[in-house]
Amino acid sequence: MPTPSLTKSLQRLGYALLLPVSLLPLAALLSRLGDLYLPALTLIGQALFGQMPLVYAAAIAFGLSRRGHGSQALAGAVGYLLLSSAIATLQPTLHADMLCGLLAGITTAYCWPRIGALPLPRWLQHQPREAIATLLTPLLCLLLVLPLAGIWPLIEQGFELLLDEVLTNPLGAFAYGMLNRLLIPLGLHQVLGSLIGIGSGDLEELSHTLPLYSGFVAGLYPVIMFGLPGAAFAIWLHRLRRGEPRQGGALLALSLTSALLGITEPIEFLFAFTAPRLFLAHALLAGTSFALCNQIGIKLGSYFSAGLLDLLLCAPSGLHAFWIIPIGILFFVAYALVFTLLLGEHTQLCQRSGLGHATAACSPAADPQMLAIQYLKALGGLDNLQAISVCLTRLSLRVTSMSLVDQLQLPKLGCLSWMVLSEQQLVLVLGPNAGPVEAQIRMLAERQSVPLGQPAESGLGS
Repeated sequence: MPTPSLTKSLQRLGYALLLPVSLLPLAALLSRLGDLYLPALTLIGQALFGQMPLVYAAAIAFGLSRRGHGSQALAGAVGYLLLSSAIATLQPTLHADMLCGLLAGITTAYCWPRIGALPLPRWLQHQPREAIATLLTPLLCLLLVLPLAGIWPLIEQGFELLLDEVLTNPLGAFAYGMLNRLLIPLGLHQVLGSLIGIGSGDLEELSHTLPLYSGFVAGLYPVIMFGLPGAAFAIWLHRLRRGEPRQGGALLALSLTSALLGITEPIEFLFAFTAPRLFLAHALLAGTSFALCNQIGIKLGSYFSAGLLDLLLCAPSGLHAFWIIPIGILFFVAYALVFTLLLGEHTQLCQRSGLGHATAACSPAADPQMLAIQYLKALGGLDNLQAISVCLTRLSLRVTSMSLVDQLQLPKLGCLSWMVLSEQQLVLVLGPNAGPVEAQIRMLAERQSVPLGQPAESGLGS
């Protein structure tokens, strides 16, 4: 079982991976528009795809930095260029570009702040510490060349075996699909997908603007586009039967967010923490979708989210993509029936989710600063807040005392769901307001000279 520090490090890595992953749909959209209308757009899309390892290195180095040093991103990019060039010289046939980007980013995040904190000799003390750290950190990346050139070919063979023998059969696809959903609450699903992509040597596919992992991610489409909206429909029926406010508009907005954009967390976090049996059923149904699509022979990749936008971009290069629609309808019905049966007289879901006040969370706040101030009051003020980070639609927080957090006030502010992870850590699902609220809280903290770190502190970063 992974230690808490390892889990926190992987969580921070997952958050850092969101930036490069989020660029994929933009590059895909430009490439597809270029194929249809303006060829110059295709070149722009291919340029983004071709430089994705460089983006990985810079984004990871910066994302794992607790203080957001821009020079740390520069050091990560330079480290990748040195490492990939050296590897290409020693092992020209090795598919290690994506791995070089990952390792350069992690190495920079770990070494840059430590080099910057070292005492300098007198003849270097007039030089900025950031410049020295930015110069030396990429050189340290070169220390990875020989171990990587010797070990990675064996690891790559293991990944190829995994991709060719395990994930390409229904049982392996079921296990991957189930694990993909079970890691959502921990924020580790991005790490899982990125590791598979790094091991598959997918830079060649990226250079031709082909969607990634086409052999085994087709099962995401029925779940994200149809299954989770079916779960939202079951929740609506459950609230209707109990005579509670149905909040059909809020649930419809969450369903459209999942189906069109592929952002599933607002729905999944309604029951991930408060109704574990529903989340387990969700993971089992997701695994079933993966296995079914694998058995039928559907090959449909994903640039980012497996929503309708992804489907429109990826279907032209897919195989048997038309099956996604009938299978999706089947899973809408399956999710609705399973969730209706499991909900029964379940009351905790309604008590611990903010659907009764979710309208505010389903649309951007008119005044993010005022909303941030209200959340700060509910969290016990800046004095009670130690760390904060944002991941798409949720905030991860560390507080001094959980007793000062007014949990009854959270749904009134539009919080869709929340979970107390420990005496000092909690997660809030805010929908599209998560980013603006986090930015405003950090700005307020800077004005009052209150330092805020990252909730998942580990040995990485500064």
